[in-house]
Amino acid sequence: MSEKTIDQRVEELELVLRTLITFNIDATASLGRVLTTGNPMIAHAIAMDLGRLKSDSKANIDNALYSGYIDNLITGITGQA
Repeated sequence: MSEKTIDQRVEELELVLRTLITFNIDATASLGRVLTTGNPMIAHAIAMDLGRLKSDSKANIDNALYSGYIDNLITGITGQA
């Protein structure tokens, strides 16, 4: 059994939830901006915009986890790692 206290576990869950919420908001905003421009290179433009989000360090989230979500989304959109 884990030696973590309930408070430590709750803190970890809160961090993951804040990270997920922030990621979903930023990713949706990026997709919306690019898709409304009618750019013929949509997949590339989305990947570039999402990649820029990784340069912003955000407070109170797991920035490595956030960057991993962005990488996975870029891979899903472009089909390239």
